[in-house]
Amino acid sequence: MITMLFFLFLISCSQINDNNDEIKLNQSKHPVDCKEWDGKTFEKINIEVFFKNNSSKVISVELANEQKEISTGLMCRKEIKESSGMLFEFQAEQNIGFWMLNVNFPIDILYLIKKKDKLFIEDYKQMESCINDENLSYTEYENKCRLESLKYRPKKMYNYALEINKNSLNIESIVYIRILSSK
Repeated sequence: MITMLFFLFLISCSQINDNNDEIKLNQSKHPVDCKEWDGKTFEKINIEVFFKNNSSKVISVELANEQKEISTGLMCRKEIKESSGMLFEFQAEQNIGFWMLNVNFPIDILYLIKKKDKLFIEDYKQMESCINDENLSYTEYENKCRLESLKYRPKKMYNYALEINKNSLNIESIVYIRILSSK
């Protein structure tokens, strides 16, 4: 019995480490400190959000589709304008959560899957800023944000993610999203 409990303990610890390794991989190569951030924004594109009531809304978003852009995301920015955000495009489906290190405002994140030319919501989360309110070292702050990111992990696989201002869209009434064009 003790051997079996020990075996189950080892399995659960290895699963926790595997998840943490995934998180670390997705959250590496980011600006270590916002003082080092160059302030550059990414390519802008337009997306159209289609709602259940047959209305739609065009939003200008930055496109993050290269590793450096994906790992930086909305870090170090003071805000994002209303009716804007960031669209992340991934090469493969995944279900890794995002984190809020150095993000100074709350957001909604929509985990999307592309089917033909439409993006459909697989899951969404409301994310709060990860605040260093305990005067932690930067490494401790990163670890705190990594741990918080576990609650933002989607339930399903996705290959796009859209970050927008918190409560700026009625997410539950969205039918699909379409990428329109480069700006």
